[in-house]
Amino acid sequence: MTTRDTMYSEDISDSHKHVVSVLQDGVTKLPPELDEAGNVEYKVGTLTKLDNTSSHRAIHLATQLQWRLAEGDGHALYIVGVHDNGDVVGISDEEFEHTIDTLENMAQQLDNARIVSIKKRVLHDSERVVAEVRLAQKALLPQTELRVAVLGDYGAGKSTVLGCLTHGEADDGRGKARLNLMRHQHELESGHTSSITLSTVGFDGDGRVQNYTNNRSAEHIFQRSQHVVTFIDTCGHAKHLKTTARALTGYSPHVFCVVIPADAVEVSTTTREYIQIAAALGMPLMVAVSKMDIADKAGFAALMHELLGTLDAVLPERSKCIVVNVDEHQSLADDMMRMSVVPIFTTSAVRTLGFGDLTAVLGKSLAKRVAYSTDGVKPFEFHIEHLYSIDTVGTVATGWVHSGAVAAGGAADTQQLVIGPDSSGNFVEADVSSIHTLRTPTESAKAGMSASLAIQPRSPITIQKGMVVLGADQLEAGGRRISSEFTATVTVLCSDLVKMQAVVVHIRSTYHLATIVDIGSSTELQPLGCAQATTGLRLRLSGNVRELIYPGMPVVARDGRSLTFAGRVTAAM
Repeated sequence: MTTRDTMYSEDISDSHKHVVSVLQDGVTKLPPELDEAGNVEYKVGTLTKLDNTSSHRAIHLATQLQWRLAEGDGHALYIVGVHDNGDVVGISDEEFEHTIDTLENMAQQLDNARIVSIKKRVLHDSERVVAEVRLAQKALLPQTELRVAVLGDYGAGKSTVLGCLTHGEADDGRGKARLNLMRHQHELESGHTSSITLSTVGFDGDGRVQNYTNNRSAEHIFQRSQHVVTFIDTCGHAKHLKTTARALTGYSPHVFCVVIPADAVEVSTTTREYIQIAAALGMPLMVAVSKMDIADKAGFAALMHELLGTLDAVLPERSKCIVVNVDEHQSLADDMMRMSVVPIFTTSAVRTLGFGDLTAVLGKSLAKRVAYSTDGVKPFEFHIEHLYSIDTVGTVATGWVHSGAVAAGGAADTQQLVIGPDSSGNFVEADVSSIHTLRTPTESAKAGMSASLAIQPRSPITIQKGMVVLGADQLEAGGRRISSEFTATVTVLCSDLVKMQAVVVHIRSTYHLATIVDIGSSTELQPLGCAQATTGLRLRLSGNVRELIYPGMPVVARDGRSLTFAGRVTAAM
């Protein structure tokens, strides 16, 4: 059996070295192991911890290694032959070999770690050995993330399509695939989504799909993926329109995917509105035709004719492409993200047809905003989408990093952070104590990625969805203003607008009652790059509410259960 005194030659930074080394002659006691923190793990005994592990135990050990790597900023130290209380007792050579084999298997399970050095010492009073085994995360290319808002009418099959994409399972024709995405009991009973659900498909460096077919958890998908696609599953029913509107303005989607059932007799009004919103907001658009297994030839031909006519009317400058077994996925993805083409995919969840081209194009699609200030030079800006309260941490906010970078303990460039606004438009100073990106503990978060921040305000404030965390010196920069009044260029989606009309305006992940103060002429305004007639509006938030407003910010308005207009802010007043 080969003796593994050392392997590899990669240097480990001094910040990860153990103060008292078990390799030093005469050392019989180390400080007790820290279970809750640190990158050092003790292992000893008859290998019940590391050898002949069950599947459940193997998952636990791999998760433990992942935690130690995160605590050590990508480095972990396993000290073999030492009890948890620090007693140095050693193990046999055979046990040592089995231990190293198991550590290698643990690193392989993570798929992003490896052993970089092994050093051992033989105890003088026995033939038992102790060792220091150092592991490190592999040097991976920076991860990218694409957010896709999945939109469609009531019963279009959005959740079923996503269930097939994320879990690789065929549907049974009665909605089995969608059960993987539903969060509430009433959703399971009715079969209809009433909340925003995020689901994920990843792609490794070789372009292989990473989903729940070949991964046990979302964390594992993130660890093995270089490119991550996050699907934002929205509601189709009109009574949940508020939730869908929040997804459009608050979850920072990069692409709209409109789902249309192949057995529909026509393109519904709701579907037309989503296509118009994509045009109004200047968003890349793709169409997924679902339920091809139950479509009849004549009905499907009529539906496609109407769909292509709708796309030509709303987006005449974009080509339309029905995708069937194409090879040039990269060029199609690039053209879609440049908004020069609208790809149309035909799918069947029952027969699992059409998902190969769909996933391949998404795997090649990179968000324009990923290149926006990923170097961390630009000021930090983070939009809060959801909030959690954790006893040992406090308030944790999840959301999207729009620009800049932040490190645990403060911004990466030492700028002071603030959080707000509250209903009066106030911001307070805040600190970020810990960070997760894609469910993995990290030291920093950069633009173009989802993140979870543990936020600690320095002054009392009720943190809410829709708030922003950014550099204190950026409140008045880039056209930003804390205001209750703004102008916007919008596309009208339903009835004609009139002055002093009250609408509900969605801004980021929040919404407010607003009044249309003035309506301009479309000839006086810059067009949005589409054939839709655009109108300039001046709106005032009701109830003395003040918000952080800036040019280019998306806004969507509704009136009861119908969408009124969609567009982008031109200026804060």
